[in-house]
Amino acid sequence: MKKLAVIGNPISHSLSPSIHGIFAKTLGIDIQYDAIEVETKGFEDRLVSLFLEGYDGLNVTLPLKEQAFALAKKHTETCSATQSANTLWKKDGVLCADSTDGAGLMEDLISKGLNIKGSNIVVLGAGGSSKAILPSLLKAEPREVIILNRTIVKAKNLAEIYNNDKVKVSAGSLIKELPFESDGLINTSSAGLLGQELIHPKNLFNLNSWSYDLSYGEETTKFNELAKKNNISTVHDGLGMLFRQAALSFKIWTDLKPDVEEAMKIFRI
Repeated sequence: MKKLAVIGNPISHSLSPSIHGIFAKTLGIDIQYDAIEVETKGFEDRLVSLFLEGYDGLNVTLPLKEQAFALAKKHTETCSATQSANTLWKKDGVLCADSTDGAGLMEDLISKGLNIKGSNIVVLGAGGSSKAILPSLLKAEPREVIILNRTIVKAKNLAEIYNNDKVKVSAGSLIKELPFESDGLINTSSAGLLGQELIHPKNLFNLNSWSYDLSYGEETTKFNELAKKNNISTVHDGLGMLFRQAALSFKIWTDLKPDVEEAMKIFRI
């Protein structure tokens, strides 16, 4: 039996135990998947103890992703690009790390028929969630990506890191007009969740664009509500991304890839 867990703080709200439980059931395997609250202070010692307790793999959530990356000795290419980790395991006694968020997002966009290649994409927010998805987003070869953030310095720092010869990555302000018509909007900001005002450029919403919010819930997210009010008809939340990034972690630990569509149907029952 695989012994797995998600770690972070807070952690009681996590859907990961339910999701991985469904994966295991549909694949006919036996796992134990726990939700464990772990503080940033003393994280290294706690991580060592968890593997000594027999855990085969760990999902890592806020605020531990960057610490997890720093402690791992071996990283995937994507993990190195994001400088954060959401999946940990040991191979031959070596702590390994991956970041499956970006790949999970891209798989979900593809499943929904949302095109990235050659598109003008707006990413709202310049925090850890934005950084986690940008390398995978850029691999899909959009025409241009602009990162918008309240603190423009943070957006400029990300743009400098990820700008390359194939894709122009720039930074913009939430109060200035966009330099192009957007084809797709990806909201990584937590402003809606925190009840903050959703400030945005006047020309953010293009009638032909789609909206994807990394947040999710039983009701339409605040950002997607705003998109609908501005006549954007195609809106999606991040539940599919949550399932798909989880499925990628599950495959790392078990060598089995769950059927995400089947799992999501079961989850909604």
